[in-house]
Parts: sequence; C-alpha cells; structure tokens
Amino acid sequence: MIMSTTSDLVLAVATEYLGPAAITLLERQTKFHMAGLSFQDLMPEHCSELANWVGIASSMFIEQDQALALAEQIRKIKA
Repeated sequence: MIMSTTSDLVLAVATEYLGPAAITLLERQTKFHMAGLSFQDLMPEHCSELANWVGIASSMFIEQDQALALAEQIRKIKA
C-alpha cells in the first residue's frame, strides 16, 4: 500500500503508542469519522480532526494521558 507522507508519519507516531493495532485504529477513524477518507490519502490539513478522533478511540485501549499525548503528537504533524 502506498501512503502519503502524512500517513506514514501518523502511523509511525501511533505505532509507538498502540503497536500493531495502530493501522486498524487509524483506518477506522478516517473511514468512519472523516467522510470516508482513506487513511493512505491523509494530508496535513486532516491531522487536527484525526487527532480528536484518535484521542477518543485510543483512550479505550491505553491510559488517558497517553491517549492525549498521542492525539497531540498527531495534531502537530505538518508534513
């Protein structure tokens, strides 16, 4: 699968927090909460909205402070 630079960066950050489950969570959040956007087509302008959804979803699997840190890392991606 060929991904955008933004998708690669987001996946790298999310994998640090979520391990191999990161790709599934990211694909679901973009598809179901971002008008059917494919995760592989993610662009910098999508990071803020994605960060919000990832923060909510990931808090079900990891500690709240870690979920917030992950969301903040995604929000900062500008590439």
